[in-house]
Amino acid sequence: MSSSYESFEKKKFTYYIAAVVLGFILGLGYTWSVVQTPFVQACGGESKTAVVALCYTFTVLASTMSPTILGGITRHLKTNHLVLIGSILFGVGYLTCGHISTLPMLFLTYGIGTGIGCGLVYPTMMGYSANLFPDKSGTYSGILAGVYGGSAMIWSPILAQVIDKGGLGLMSNIIGPFCLVVMIICSLIIKPFPEGYVSYKKSQSSTKATTEKKKSPPAQAKDYTRGEMVKTPMFYIAAVTFSFGLTSGMFVISQASQILQSGFAMTAVSASMFVSLNSFASLCGRIFWGTVTDHTNKYVTLCIIPALSVVGMGVLALSPSKAVTILCMALVSFGYGGFGGTITPITADLFGNKHITENYGVMYLMFGIAGLLGPRIAIAFSHDGNYSTAFLIGCLIALVSVIAAFVVRARVTKSLAQNA
Repeated sequence: MSSSYESFEKKKFTYYIAAVVLGFILGLGYTWSVVQTPFVQACGGESKTAVVALCYTFTVLASTMSPTILGGITRHLKTNHLVLIGSILFGVGYLTCGHISTLPMLFLTYGIGTGIGCGLVYPTMMGYSANLFPDKSGTYSGILAGVYGGSAMIWSPILAQVIDKGGLGLMSNIIGPFCLVVMIICSLIIKPFPEGYVSYKKSQSSTKATTEKKKSPPAQAKDYTRGEMVKTPMFYIAAVTFSFGLTSGMFVISQASQILQSGFAMTAVSASMFVSLNSFASLCGRIFWGTVTDHTNKYVTLCIIPALSVVGMGVLALSPSKAVTILCMALVSFGYGGFGGTITPITADLFGNKHITENYGVMYLMFGIAGLLGPRIAIAFSHDGNYSTAFLIGCLIALVSVIAAFVVRARVTKSLAQNA
């Protein structure tokens, strides 16, 4: 091992902790159901609700599409430089979004600022973490994804209380500078991989995997570039699995507060506590299922995760009691988190580790598709606070994900048998 590799190895946990801190801050994006109503009030009142709600979808699309659209530019930037740019955009977005009074400014500050900022930082950190620990990519990417998805359980009550005391302006004045300073510090801590380090770690990981005879060997040996990956049939089957599987989670996460307020007459502050419960369920799902993929067959796991949403959304469609509603929403969030924790190791397994940052950037777009479908289904098919029809549609979409997951598993099993 060269001296540069040894130096990097000694500090890689420090770099990983910085990535986790970034994930924690980026998790502010999952507090939308807390800030939606204040944004509606700031932009003109109830008549603007539908357009303001669309901002969440716009933000998710800005986040998930930016790695692909800006890929030609970002691939020429070092990891720390890319994170620095994204951190500035995210921090400035939060610093300014609380002082808006028009819809265009909301879409510019929150939608474009925090959206693109997150899109530049989060996928980069997921790929970075997977290459820091290639032999345990599921565990470490699952922890990072868990912190990202679960930090809203801390952020939601904080934002609700701050907004209740001083409005959106106070929220921005506190949260914005905090995000900006901490994220910039983290971007200065993180260092890019030394030349050849990723290939070196991959060869070490392959040797270890062969020695231990892991239960879920790689689906193939080739490292696909982004362009090669999108030309394979497997990519599109996996894309359907991820995007349709994530849709129910996006539905619940984006509308959790509204569902509880309209269905059970909860206050915004009371509902925010259960938004935190969903975030905790998402956190647990990301860490649990990410770790499971390191020790069992990834593709059995891939079939189980969307089945959780089928069950959860199916029961929710029956208009259950408050307690059952809260539990089923948590189950759907647990499944959503499962995808967040497994999408990185499964993408690496299907298409190789070498280009995982770019390839994950493309797969990250599936969160955007889900972010487009989930909230729109919730709004379009709910009537006077009744979400039963919307939940049923979410259940059917999750079922499509289950079927696609079984197709992925069958194709991988066939490929492994042919290569045996």
